[in-house]
Amino acid sequence: MKHVILFLTLSCLLMGCDSESLMDNRRQMEDGTVVIGPYMEDNLDGDPFELRGAAINSNRLVIDVAYSGGCAQHDFAGFTPNVNILIYPPQITVFVVHDGNDDLCEAYPNETVELDISTLIDEFGDRFRLTVYPIESASKSIVLDYGE
Repeated sequence: MKHVILFLTLSCLLMGCDSESLMDNRRQMEDGTVVIGPYMEDNLDGDPFELRGAAINSNRLVIDVAYSGGCAQHDFAGFTPNVNILIYPPQITVFVVHDGNDDLCEAYPNETVELDISTLIDEFGDRFRLTVYPIESASKSIVLDYGE
């Protein structure tokens, strides 16, 4: 009798899970590009990093970062919500997310990362204020003006 109950319980559990429910439904991080929503809240789950500086150079958001690691490729992506403050100039927040790809090394490399902000320029025009907001970071946000 115990075997029948165990078999039925396992069968119900296995039948109740389909492969789609086991998939990661997060939007793929697009390394090097600022994505204008929609994004899922899980996209803003990242690994710790330090935002040391930021600047805008043409259509690139150039950020100076540091993080624990050094043995694997680290990816950075930017997300901005569909809703931004549309006064003039528009106020845009870019959430910067770091994916350390499970790098367990303990070096502390510095890196300059460039994110393409062409989508922001196309959407908001030739002048806007950009707040760079680092996710999973003790660093403060950095405010930049584009087009001045």
